[in-house]
Amino acid sequence: MQFNLVVSSNTAGIRCWQKNGFEIVGILPEAFQHRQLGDVDALVMFKGLVEGLGA
Repeated sequence: MQFNLVVSSNTAGIRCWQKNGFEIVGILPEAFQHRQLGDVDALVMFKGLVEGLGA
């Protein structure tokens, strides 16, 4: 399963995804325009759903 856009400033969300087995497999530089922070990176996160097919 893949999430294509997890905003890098959302640290609580990133921790939650990682706690549930997702890994960061890519970074999209300055792909999201945050109201306070300006342009921030977006993360691509992945979790294999079949044993042995992790990132």
